[in-house]
Amino acid sequence: MQALEFETWIDKNGRIFLPEEFQHAYGKSARLLVLLPEPAEAPKKRRQPGSAKGILEILSEDDDHLNDFKAYMP
Repeated sequence: MQALEFETWIDKNGRIFLPEEFQHAYGKSARLLVLLPEPAEAPKKRRQPGSAKGILEILSEDDDHLNDFKAYMP
């Protein structure tokens, strides 16, 4: 088996173009491995302070729930 490596394009009909320098392979059966470029990731938006304002609601302000963690606190 002979391996060929080259860059080419795929047209809108799905045809993959083999460069003329490899014309000795025209009409032959082949196994194809296609490596496509990774799509560019959209940059992540940085969170802004106060962006959750109005989304969360504090039902009660107390420190009683902290008593459960006293054993873990210095």
